[in-house]
Amino acid sequence: MLVNLFCPVEMIDYKLYESKTNGQIYCELAFNNLSHKVVKGLKLMIYSYDQFGDLISEEKNGFVCKIEFKDGLKFLEKQTTDKKISLTNLSNTRKIEVDILKILYEDNSLWSKGTSESERVELSQIKNKQLLEFIQTRDGKEARNLSREIDDKWVCVCGRLNLLNHFECKRCGRFQDYVLTEYSNEDTIIHNFNKFLEQKAEEKKQIQEGLRLQQDIEKQKNKKRYKIVFYITFLLLVTGCSLWALADRFKFSTVDNQRPIEINENSVALESVKDGVIDTSFEIYEGNNKDGDFTIRYYSNGALKEKVIRDISRPRLIDIDNDGTEEILVSKEIITSKLDNAQIVIWDDIYEFDIETEDLVFVSSKYPEYYEKYYIPSIKGLSNLSNDYDEKQAFSVVIQAASDLINGKFIPDKDQKEIQKKFETLEVDNPLQITKQGDTYYIHGITYGMKINEAIEKLGEPDESFEVNSKVVKWYLDKNLVLSAEYYTDTISYMDLGEFSQEILEQSMILLGNPSKKNKSQFYYFTSSQLLKLHVMKPGKYRVQLMDSEIPD
Repeated sequence: MLVNLFCPVEMIDYKLYESKTNGQIYCELAFNNLSHKVVKGLKLMIYSYDQFGDLISEEKNGFVCKIEFKDGLKFLEKQTTDKKISLTNLSNTRKIEVDILKILYEDNSLWSKGTSESERVELSQIKNKQLLEFIQTRDGKEARNLSREIDDKWVCVCGRLNLLNHFECKRCGRFQDYVLTEYSNEDTIIHNFNKFLEQKAEEKKQIQEGLRLQQDIEKQKNKKRYKIVFYITFLLLVTGCSLWALADRFKFSTVDNQRPIEINENSVALESVKDGVIDTSFEIYEGNNKDGDFTIRYYSNGALKEKVIRDISRPRLIDIDNDGTEEILVSKEIITSKLDNAQIVIWDDIYEFDIETEDLVFVSSKYPEYYEKYYIPSIKGLSNLSNDYDEKQAFSVVIQAASDLINGKFIPDKDQKEIQKKFETLEVDNPLQITKQGDTYYIHGITYGMKINEAIEKLGEPDESFEVNSKVVKWYLDKNLVLSAEYYTDTISYMDLGEFSQEILEQSMILLGNPSKKNKSQFYYFTSSQLLKLHVMKPGKYRVQLMDSEIPD
């Protein structure tokens, strides 16, 4: 199959049909929308292969096809084409590949393949029916492939190709570490399958043992009832005889200090069933791609119980602290009017299931290692792929929140209100105030090549001004930052800003993206007319410079 990692829509499956009347071959394609815009139509190139896997003759091989989605293809929505596509004069077709050339969105904006490359990936489908049923029971119906690393990429169990620095699958959200560990070879799957069968056998044994113990308890209760009935009957009989004897003036001698009958029952030692979660399942609502019912089966005080959590986004299980008990991970979309043009950002929440309260307990702050090991690297990977400043800012907010959680400075809540507050104060998360419009970088709203009077209008009168080889002005800003600008006549020819810490450097580079060039202590960002350079000023402190791109380093 052909894959373009930078294409916002992916083809995930296809079916071929042969007409019984004329032998004509038709295809039906299924697509998944990875963007947050609604897709209106696609322009494709379809390639055909014969039964030997060879390309059909050049003049008949590839053809351009246009597809329309009448109701739109929404974010993470999987949809087949409304009509079957005729593979005209390609009756020998037994396999096809599809390359997406253009995407038309509902807002009439376009995505074009341009110079981005598609690459061929062959999936290793799991053929063993028992193993396939096992992994689909664990991880859903779309899980049907072996996972593996390919150079700087990895293939998920769902069949999606991802970049190696993406720690979550872009299609299904499964973790790279989990998938490559559990599903990279059949031996591991067989081992887990056998372990699963043993666990199920043990659970069945425990259930049967529980039933047996309950039967034993009932037997003991019945024995006790029989004894009580026997003694009551005996006493009634003795009493009746005594009354009859007295009535006939018979006298019975009694033994002095006679002791009452003692009922001494041996208690039954019962083996208790271990409390804990034994199984979970998730059922997505019809017509929904993520929300559904999450069912948890567990033992509590020896009794088998079941709890259904309704209206929950697709939960995932992960043993974060490796204690043998899996935590429950729920991803939430953060929607904010502050960044209308940015894609929706995902924030991960962590829950535990409390057997006593029979409910989920919000415990995100308890697991900072998850945010450090999985969440932050995943979001940084997405940010590095983006060229949109709004998106980078959105990513920077959740990265900053996760970093603050790790350092004990941020306490999340399950309603994401604290995250929303961070989106409302974005300037806090961009302390250097470096932005980019087209090919032009701005620092606190001013840039190289700007008139000095315009800069003063934006920042106010400088705190210091002097002249050496050129005229220099300085503004003393918050966080002990000093912004300097040099100019010869009235146009800024050089700018710098410093001193700032490693933490601020890293936060700013999240917004700036990958540098054009870097070495151990210097990072360069080039445009056609500018050079933005971040570098060490003195141990532990950094400076940013903005200058003509022609100035040699």
